[in-house]
Amino acid sequence: MSYLIQEISLFLLGAFVIGVVYGWVVRGIRAQRDLNTVLDRHEQEIVQLRNENASLVDRVEQLELIPANGAGEDWQDEYPLTEIKDIEASTLSKLTAMQINTTKDLWKFCNNDDAIYDLAEKIGVEDFVIQRWVSISQLLRIANIEADDAILLEATEIYSLEDFSTQRSVRLVEKLVKNNQRENILSELPDESKVSGWIEHAQHILKLNR
Repeated sequence: MSYLIQEISLFLLGAFVIGVVYGWVVRGIRAQRDLNTVLDRHEQEIVQLRNENASLVDRVEQLELIPANGAGEDWQDEYPLTEIKDIEASTLSKLTAMQINTTKDLWKFCNNDDAIYDLAEKIGVEDFVIQRWVSISQLLRIANIEADDAILLEATEIYSLEDFSTQRSVRLVEKLVKNNQRENILSELPDESKVSGWIEHAQHILKLNR
């Protein structure tokens, strides 16, 4: 009889130990699952905060580019590549496949001659054509310049912000008038005051980039 009681006691003790261990394992699994849920939620929050921070940084950079007496806050320094009218649809598709979707993407990608030559080879366009697109993209960064303005400026041998920043407004207006008579790009030419504002904004952008 005592032997049977001893066996029953051992059985009950074993069952108790197993129950304790099982309960501990279950609680551990639940705790790990809860921890993973919390970690996943925090990771999603971190990703969201990073995205919001990147958007804020981009916005701050954009606002810094606005001169005190220049464009309003709705001004932007990047546009769809469709603004450059002589980029064909098939070429746009190739550029999009390379994550080049805007004028800003283009001038950032083509930041040196080697990059321009590389892009020309990849999309099957002459490098001087791409350089023209890059020039227009750069000029579009200036407040109150539209695509046709940039095209005429490029035809007037203004290829970059650096070129623009050294111009004299009176002389530049004369050159624009002369080249527009030949190219017939603009129906209404900018006056000296507007051109002077363009030059000041080009200088402003360059100061920020130093």
